Amino acid sequence: MTLSLDAPRYTGTGRAVPGHIRWHPDIPAVAEVITGGSVRLECEDSDLLCGPIVVVGAEPGDVIVVDVLGLGRSDGVYAPSGHPGVIGCAPALPAAAEALSTGLRGRDVGGCAIAPLTGGSRILLPVQVRGAKLSAGDLHFPARGAECRGSGRAGWIDLRVHLTRKGVERFGVTGPMLMP
Repeated sequence: MTLSLDAPRYTGTGRAVPGHIRWHPDIPAVAEVITGGSVRLECEDSDLLCGPIVVVGAEPGDVIVVDVLGLGRSDGVYAPSGHPGVIGCAPALPAAAEALSTGLRGRDVGGCAIAPLTGGSRILLPVQVRGAKLSAGDLHFPARGAECRGSGRAGWIDLRVHLTRKGVERFGVTGPMLMP
């Protein structure tokens, strides 16, 4: 079996841009964030994930707490009802044996799809690989109060990340926990 990993791209601004369509721990990170730090992911293509971002010091069994600070369209306009269609961490090697596509990632990847993660939301994600390798993408910008339909769009998402050591054991977090 040949495993093809999508190489991330970089911008001169140091911001992560779309670079992969599969969830796999061997995909190289495009940036790092320390606990309490924030990062902007600029997603130029709705079919690709932004990242992955390494959370410095994260180890399997830890939990990362991700706060969605805000989202905006590619023209720079802030979108208060915007949300990512997918967000999560890289899976452990057994779950990633076939480099899971975003549509097939399931609970084993420790991510979630189409959730109400608008600005001010929080998600807890269990870490399965060193550095967590956080990715997000498939951004949606429905009108306020409207139903979310259609495919994702290009735009940006600002995230703040906190690391909780041994969070899986301490808090019993075995899958993503949304706190919208």
